[in-house]
Amino acid sequence: MSSWEPRWVRRRVSAHGITVTTCYDLTTSLLVCPLCSDVSIDELCPEGQEGVIPVARASLFLTAEDLVNHMRTHWHSKRYKRVKIPTAREGDEGGEEGILRRFSNFKPASK
Repeated sequence: MSSWEPRWVRRRVSAHGITVTTCYDLTTSLLVCPLCSDVSIDELCPEGQEGVIPVARASLFLTAEDLVNHMRTHWHSKRYKRVKIPTAREGDEGGEEGILRRFSNFKPASK
C-alpha cells in the first residue's frame, strides 16, 4: 500500500488571462484551489520552501485551465441567489396547478 506524501511549492499559474497564486504538488503535479482548501496556501506552501501538509478537504486540479474554470464557479455562486419554490402542503390546494398558482403570485422582496 502506498501513501501520498505531498511536496507543495508555491506557483503562479495562468489561464484564460487570469493569473492565480496557488500550491503545486511536485509528487503528483496537482494544483490546489486556494479558495476551497481547509488550509491556507500560506500554511500549505510557505513562500520559498516546500510544504508537506496533507490536505483533507480541497479541490485538486491537473491543469491551470481546470483550476481557473473552477474558481469562476465561486464567483458565479455568489452572483446568483437561490429562489425557494413553494410546495404543496396539507390543506393547501394540491397538485401542480396549486403550486403554479401560488408561485405566480410570488413577489420578490424589493431591494
